[in-house]
Amino acid sequence: MARNSQRIVTDEDVDKALAWLRDGARDLGHAKERLVKAEHMVRVVEALEMKRSDAKAAEARKADARTTDKYMEAVLEEAAAAGDYEMLRALREAASARIESWRTESSNLRSVRL
Repeated sequence: MARNSQRIVTDEDVDKALAWLRDGARDLGHAKERLVKAEHMVRVVEALEMKRSDAKAAEARKADARTTDKYMEAVLEEAAAAGDYEMLRALREAASARIESWRTESSNLRSVRL
């Protein structure tokens, strides 16, 4: 049996993980950008919708604003952006863990050979 096939994390796995870390950085950056914009848009939409409310009390205007379709759309966009960002972060962590596992395994194999 070939030495590489006995490994838990192969050299090919590490190459793929390194490529993902390199190539996925831009996607992660764009996802974070989208998330920050979406978070701010929720507040902007809420403020605009509060201004349109005829209610006198601030809490009533806020309640009116939070029941509009525009506010709900902004909240859903924020949730989708957060989901995308967290998925990419989890994939980055998985790639890093794969590389760290390979390092540990490689070190253990070297110490056995000595």
